[in-house]
Amino acid sequence: MSGRVSIVAVIVDTLLARVVAGTYRPGGALPAESSLAEDLQVSRLTVREAIKVLVARGVLRSRQGSGTYVVDPDRWTDLAGLLMLERARRDEREVGLALLEVRRMLEVGSAGLAAARRTPDQLEAMGRAIGDLRRAHQRDDVEAAARADLDFHGLVIHAAGNPLVVGTYAPLREELMRARLVTSAHPEVRSHAIEQHERILFALRAGSPDAAKAAMRAHMEQTSNDLLSRAPIAPAVPALPTPRDP
Repeated sequence: MSGRVSIVAVIVDTLLARVVAGTYRPGGALPAESSLAEDLQVSRLTVREAIKVLVARGVLRSRQGSGTYVVDPDRWTDLAGLLMLERARRDEREVGLALLEVRRMLEVGSAGLAAARRTPDQLEAMGRAIGDLRRAHQRDDVEAAARADLDFHGLVIHAAGNPLVVGTYAPLREELMRARLVTSAHPEVRSHAIEQHERILFALRAGSPDAAKAAMRAHMEQTSNDLLSRAPIAPAVPALPTPRDP
């Protein structure tokens, strides 16, 4: 089953990439399932399942008896699709800054809520996340450092006590991990993160919403500076694996 899910996911990404590249244009119809299956060297069932995924995500729409059509990107609400589109239009640094704008809107306010609602267990978990980040930094383990960094932020989001905020933030994690792997490769960036996280945690422990928001805002500003100085300017759209049914 996992192999089936995997190949469908590859086809989803392949079709999405073709839409972004303009192979299939907004308002235009996709080729017939049989043509796509032959082109992609997979079964028609795989193509059909992939199309259903993109229809559910709002990138495509099906018309009964007519075919499947590309939705105008201005009407997309699918995060993965929008990010792929942005990466085709803008460089990686600009995409990172756009993500950071979203983080500011979510995380500064969440830090204020967390200062009033956090539990002792949550504060302890945040402290452990900072410890994990510090140890990964000392080992120069970039992946572990990026993961610990995002774990800390996820804990702050959860401590805000609003499941709607958690649900809004959750889809960002994969993209934030991708961005953090780039910047966390630099030791000074990891040092900045450790220092800023400690200041945020201090404010959360003090139970001061204003101090917590100020600390998170300062962290976002530092992250912006790190991104501007360290993130690559060139687009970084990954190559897709060759889709084949097992």
